[in-house]
Amino acid sequence: MKMRVARSREGGKITHYDLYKIETKKGMTVLDALFQIQDKMDSSISFRYSCRGAVCGSCSMLINKEPRLACRTQLSDVGKQAMKLKTFPALSKTPRGWNPEKEILIEPLPNMPVLKDLVVDMSRFYDALISMELWVDSVEGDEPFLQSIEERKKIESYVNCILCAICYGSCPVNAFNRQYIGPAALAKSFRFSEDSRVTNPARYVEAAKSANGAPLCDLIMNCVKSCPKGVAPGGAIRQIKSHR
Repeated sequence: MKMRVARSREGGKITHYDLYKIETKKGMTVLDALFQIQDKMDSSISFRYSCRGAVCGSCSMLINKEPRLACRTQLSDVGKQAMKLKTFPALSKTPRGWNPEKEILIEPLPNMPVLKDLVVDMSRFYDALISMELWVDSVEGDEPFLQSIEERKKIESYVNCILCAICYGSCPVNAFNRQYIGPAALAKSFRFSEDSRVTNPARYVEAAKSANGAPLCDLIMNCVKSCPKGVAPGGAIRQIKSHR
């Protein structure tokens, strides 16, 4: 099996693609293949990873033009299950010479500046979370904040977000509007607004309805199709947009 990987100089855009021949084995993931390249063929290749178990979200990247977690994507499954995303240039423009029948294409996650190879600058993604103050301030006292099973179920799927930024990288709005805070931040704002333990839920809704928030979303739902944890940000955004 061959893997075509996007390469770049530090602090720059993609300059070229390098082709590597992978020695495959059963159960091998895309991340395993990248380790093989780094260990045996090219130590200069750069990519992010941490947990290797689809928990940290560090290894998000484009795999055959679809945003996925490299640690969760089996080489044998690449190309078998299409996400059917609405495309924009980063998802539709293919490099010269790529043969999808024989090669796996690996590129950095779109909508963020490339630092080097498959490593992107996620500052814009994290800045959106900070600007909306998506957390709950601590209070003094020893009383626990209890929550019933039924109340927990209302926010269960949104709590599963691992901040991998795949929804951000798959979003056509983020591709053309850098001011848009993105699906993850909006889903998290909805998560706090629906949490029974929060005393001021309206704050999160108002933050989500700001000019660079939910009003910019076109409900294309790429975020729902690509989320590796089933968070479905689009559903949360739809409810925020309809909130009175």
